[in-house]
Amino acid sequence: MIPSYTLCFITRSNSMLLLLRNKPPNKGLWNGVGGKIEQGETPLDSCLREVHEETGFRLDAVRYCGVLSWVGHEVADGGVYLFTAVAPNGDYSECSEGILKWHPLEWVFSSPDVVSNIQFFGPSIVNCEQPKLYHFDYRGNEIIGHNVSSLPEGYNI
Repeated sequence: MIPSYTLCFITRSNSMLLLLRNKPPNKGLWNGVGGKIEQGETPLDSCLREVHEETGFRLDAVRYCGVLSWVGHEVADGGVYLFTAVAPNGDYSECSEGILKWHPLEWVFSSPDVVSNIQFFGPSIVNCEQPKLYHFDYRGNEIIGHNVSSLPEGYNI
């Protein structure tokens, strides 16, 4: 399975910019910004485009953090390339995908209002650990299992 999506977690000091999603998947929960990789796009290109479309930020650099995969969630089984970036100076733009807001990292990694799998991989990616494969098994919206492993060949970008 090659991931079809990108997700970027943008930080500034000890805060993270999150999107309160107004449509599925994860409707009503805070998440990073991102979306579907368009035909002919690389994961990096998709990440930069999605961040610009959803926040107005033009990023100079992003850091590849690995892949998140899932089975049994509210959407078809799949995967997403994970990235982090430091926010450039200035304010973000409003977004049609939901509400953007800065949140303290401690809140991001513990709040039930944030997509539940972020508490498992968020600290690792913010602390610049090696890219990994983060896999989650779901029953509906409930995580029933997860594991972290080295990236298989083909998951590097």
